[in-house]
Amino acid sequence: MKRLILASLLLLSGCVVEEYPGVETVPPPRNLKIASANNGLYVKLTWEAPDSGIPDGYIIYFKSIFDSTFRPIDTTAALYDIINPGDTTGYYYVRAYIFEIGVSDSSNVVSTVPVLTRDIELYELDLEQPPLFNSGFGFDTLSGAGYTYPMREHTFCPRIDFYLTNLDTGWTGTYYFMSPHRIYRFPHDSSLINFRCEFKSTKFDRVQYPMRDHILPPLEEGGLFGIPIMVNNFVEALLIEVCTGDGYYGLIYIDPTAIDTVNGKVRFDAYFQKVRGLRLIRHR
Repeated sequence: MKRLILASLLLLSGCVVEEYPGVETVPPPRNLKIASANNGLYVKLTWEAPDSGIPDGYIIYFKSIFDSTFRPIDTTAALYDIINPGDTTGYYYVRAYIFEIGVSDSSNVVSTVPVLTRDIELYELDLEQPPLFNSGFGFDTLSGAGYTYPMREHTFCPRIDFYLTNLDTGWTGTYYFMSPHRIYRFPHDSSLINFRCEFKSTKFDRVQYPMRDHILPPLEEGGLFGIPIMVNNFVEALLIEVCTGDGYYGLIYIDPTAIDTVNGKVRFDAYFQKVRGLRLIRHR
């Protein structure tokens, strides 16, 4: 039945919507929002009815990261819909329709496309000298961008998702990305922090794909509070998934040539999924 309705509406939406005598065109749905569903593999769209009129239903449109145009993917009479995007990220909007009048303009657009921050540099904790040489990193959940922060200044505690450390004095040896809440378990690292702070609890895992391309599957929750990225000058992890303490997912790409044990720093790119709990991270 939905396919029949969708086919009829495609014909309707392809035409100019004419006003019936004394009847206005259909206003668009309002305040479209997006959330994760079905264990972070689906998306749930919710919206408000148009300012006026009683629609017969709504059409959901989607444009994936691999497409150049939006296409209709579902219809519903409710003010919400749960979509299986097939592991793919992209953009959504909704239109209302009234059979006797036509199809509305689009609602606002919402996105599941991960936000990329390039060329982030983190320094091993012993070398931290703010504002340029920071050892802490955190995602901004509103913009999706990643920023570096000093671990040794308590005002930045709530913003930090992980830090760079070798868990010992100096800046050689095994490099780890470490959940900041673990810092008080390591005598040397904690000796550099002269305050108590409720740092976030972050989990990591390796992504078992060697290429940074669009075949990436949904991320898992992760189970490691710290993950080695270089051991005995051998790169351990190039792709790392991050599950933040507040329930967001990210993906770290490390260029193996960008781990500098002489100067005690690591350079990487970071993708962040702004929809809380959504584990989809595919990108171009």
